[in-house]
Amino acid sequence: MSGKSKKLLQDYRVVGIMSGSSLDGLDLCLTKFNPSSPDKFHIEKAETIEIPSELKENLRSSDKLQSLDLLTLDIAYGQWIGQKVLHFINGHERIDVIGVHGHTVFHHPDLGVSLQIGAGSAISQVTGIPVVDRFREKDVLLGGQGAPLVPFGEKFLFPTIPVFINLGGIANISIHQNGVRAWDIAPCNQVLNHFAMKLGHAFDRDGLIARSGEIDPIWLRKLRSMPYFEQSPPKSLANQFTKVILEDAPERPENGLHTYSHFIAELITQEIHKLEKPSEILFSGGGAKNQFLMSSVSKQLPTDCSILSASETIIEYKEALIFGFLAMNRLLWQPNILSETTGSKTDTCSGVLHLPN
Repeated sequence: MSGKSKKLLQDYRVVGIMSGSSLDGLDLCLTKFNPSSPDKFHIEKAETIEIPSELKENLRSSDKLQSLDLLTLDIAYGQWIGQKVLHFINGHERIDVIGVHGHTVFHHPDLGVSLQIGAGSAISQVTGIPVVDRFREKDVLLGGQGAPLVPFGEKFLFPTIPVFINLGGIANISIHQNGVRAWDIAPCNQVLNHFAMKLGHAFDRDGLIARSGEIDPIWLRKLRSMPYFEQSPPKSLANQFTKVILEDAPERPENGLHTYSHFIAELITQEIHKLEKPSEILFSGGGAKNQFLMSSVSKQLPTDCSILSASETIIEYKEALIFGFLAMNRLLWQPNILSETTGSKTDTCSGVLHLPN
């Protein structure tokens, strides 16, 4: 703990907030942490709040906005989040800090840029609670990818689990064996939801639509040939990569869903087969509830590798849980980003702390 460290309380009550790139809802997770024994955390409450359609469309097209409109959206989204937090914590007398990931607009670590909106300053003023946001900024300035951030929390909150795969808007993997390695695998629910919405569905529930489709061999061949999938980590993806993925996609959404589910499963299992001892994997995120996708993964896993069972709360809210944990560490001036997963020069205590009046 650095010279700036605060005196530790026995426990901290923290709200973690995650709005994934697929924009399928705002995840809030209220957790009690003991800094001395972080794996003994207790989730008191978790909830997903639907993002209003107009706000969702504004966020989805935020990378095309002029600067003033983008700044206005940043504040408006932060104020909306703040109001939702107030409703969420109603009746809870003490919240020490809020950690918010924000919506990613631009992610270009090669240019030293990664921008997430949902202004922590606005959230703090609305709620009257300290807020930490902009977790990626310092890491990117130190030469890192600014992602993935979640492996830090996985290391301390789930110390016995060797492999984590999150199937969110973008799928990512964390391998906790002989150190920690982590990277973005590929767009996931961003692509799957695109096809589902063509058929009038927000998402493909249980993968039922994908199950009815067929492999498109030409598109699958093109996906396999994309240079990103041959790069070595550390590496991370911008949301705009989804548009590249969808070029020349099948006309029939059923075939797009079927083919891309197969491709995601293929990428995941290729990485698992490279491990000396694959053992156990914890899947999380919305894609972990997609039965067709998970069945496709299971069929290709090594025979000595098992998928861990976990509570619905952990599966759905692991990312929000961990952003709360990162915020607590920032509040205490302790490291909260692992340079070995991001490629940065050093571990950092990252995030901007906003204090209410």
